[in-house]
Amino acid sequence: MISNFRMLLLVGLVASSATISANPANPANPANPAYQAPLVNESLLLDIAIGDKIFIVGERGHILTGTTQQNLTQVSVPTRTTLTAVTIVGANAWAVGHDASILHSSDGGHSWQLQLSMPELDRPFLDVLFKDKKSGVAVGAYGLFYRTNDGGATWQKELHASVLPKDDIDYLDSIKDEPAFYEEELSFILPHFNRLSYANGKLYMAGEAGMLAVSKDFGRSWLRFDIAYKGSFFDVQETQSGQLIAVGLRGNIFLANDDSQEWNKLQTCVTTSLNSIIDGKNNNIYITGNNGVLLSLDKTKVSVKEYYPANDEGCSIHISINKLENDLSDSILNGLVINDAMLAVTASGIKQIELK
Repeated sequence: MISNFRMLLLVGLVASSATISANPANPANPANPAYQAPLVNESLLLDIAIGDKIFIVGERGHILTGTTQQNLTQVSVPTRTTLTAVTIVGANAWAVGHDASILHSSDGGHSWQLQLSMPELDRPFLDVLFKDKKSGVAVGAYGLFYRTNDGGATWQKELHASVLPKDDIDYLDSIKDEPAFYEEELSFILPHFNRLSYANGKLYMAGEAGMLAVSKDFGRSWLRFDIAYKGSFFDVQETQSGQLIAVGLRGNIFLANDDSQEWNKLQTCVTTSLNSIIDGKNNNIYITGNNGVLLSLDKTKVSVKEYYPANDEGCSIHISINKLENDLSDSILNGLVINDAMLAVTASGIKQIELK
């Protein structure tokens, strides 16, 4: 997701009573499907996921699927709106994007149906995650949060006050006796929700204004992490060893050894935004960023309080981090590690980056 977006302490969950059908009132016109672009591999592509197949989504409703980079092909979908994220569970896949759109495929990406479209909101979904083929959540700009328990046949809107800082919660507490005004203010205050991840029964969410939160009941209640950082986070992941890593604006990486609220900043000597965290082979984690930035992080060294000698600009990078050279200058939005290379989606299409 592009960095401008890629931009229950009080009353817990405030949920809308409205349930939205899989047949939205204003669906994209099926007769106006995504443009079949001859240079789709070089277009703006925003997310990638892998199951039995590789799935890639991007601008103008582009969805590509295939088993290898060489046989990726664009499939027809009933929208031309930009798609920002994709997730896979078995033969099922969901893609989300602008116009608060959600698309679903039940046949491994061959055909797609529009489950939800709300262009009147003028808000994009920025991520989607399913823990199984029935239970999923989609999140996005200005606190957009929708849940399904039936594979997307219906979606329910939710508002989550518990992800907010204490000052905002205290303010909302002062108006909780005015339900309509409370919900209006909560909708106004909520930040952009940029990224979801799920590990060991815990759902994590990263957003703007320093927002990182964890849920142990798949997003029905949240605990906000207290971090001395007010910029946007664009990804948060729990590693196989239980470490939490979050990345965001201006090269910021924060690390916690568990969810104990103790987060430490790792010096990267990078000033561009960092977009995604990708688990690699052995002990390596890869972090993608704007301007072709690609970092590798050694999980065995992240807790060491040592730094490399200062560079020419006088910055000392943390000993766990290496900046990998490549010939890209575009934003690297996400990627997959396959063998000894990264299959990356970027602002200028699909790229393969050798990992040395």
